[in-house]
Amino acid sequence: MSFTNSPFRGTIITLTNGDARAELASVGAALNRFSIGGREFLVPSPLDEVQFGYRGGIIAPWPNRIGDGVYTYDGLEYELPLNEHERRNALHGLVCWSDFSVENRTENSVEFAHRIVPVLGYPFPLEIRVRYTLHDRSIATAVTATNLGERTAPYGVCPHPYVVPGPEDMAEWSTLVPASHVLEVDDRLLPVALSPVENHPDLDLDGSPIGERTIDHAYTGFSEGRISVRSASGEVWVQFDPKELPWAQIHTADHPDPSKNRAGLAVEPMTCPPDAFRSGTNLVHLAPGVSHTASWTIGGTVLD
Repeated sequence: MSFTNSPFRGTIITLTNGDARAELASVGAALNRFSIGGREFLVPSPLDEVQFGYRGGIIAPWPNRIGDGVYTYDGLEYELPLNEHERRNALHGLVCWSDFSVENRTENSVEFAHRIVPVLGYPFPLEIRVRYTLHDRSIATAVTATNLGERTAPYGVCPHPYVVPGPEDMAEWSTLVPASHVLEVDDRLLPVALSPVENHPDLDLDGSPIGERTIDHAYTGFSEGRISVRSASGEVWVQFDPKELPWAQIHTADHPDPSKNRAGLAVEPMTCPPDAFRSGTNLVHLAPGVSHTASWTIGGTVLD
């Protein structure tokens, strides 16, 4: 384990296990890099810049979007600041820009901790602990949220990695998302209807190449909790328990800047779908003193 510091990303920690290496940043408790034998399986953010696109960050206490930033919980209405202004949404929670404390370190593991301070739009004090454990071919993450307050809190969580199986163009990546349903969305990327994947061939990630498809959708109804992305030279996979994380957002990361456009595929196992604070779908109701843990693993294989 080694440490450096960045004014943009906080404490930078490097874990090693054999030829596996992971780089973590305390800001956002983010997984910035994961490599095996020098092969990178994630799109990193430079350490001397503001984190771009939520890369590798922990997204809590809600994943994805809350339309208009307004929701009602336990009979009371709350309003969050909008940070996706063009779509008028509150996006990706409160902790991605928070500097977590670093605790419980070993050569191949580290735990980050942070307390969410109650604000008007989310007046619920939570402790968030994020533990990373690096194995020889994978890295496991466990996020535990504990309600420190006296009222039940709405809660959800997800990771935000952009995976890269190899240097080939994304159009050539074969992606398997073993889900039965996909969430149709409007132009604000808010839910419209849940529909069978078979009704949307352009969204059916059945192991065929992505091609030029543009995807930014949530999937559910998983037959197994493993999403794999494969190229001619490598494979990266994200494994999770669908009972714990019944949704996954898949995003082709389309961007007008050619240096950022489709650089990696966002694979985000989620406890709940977009806009869950308003719909209530799969929302975690975290009672006072109670903890909730969600976990997932990212692994990679070099094929060439």
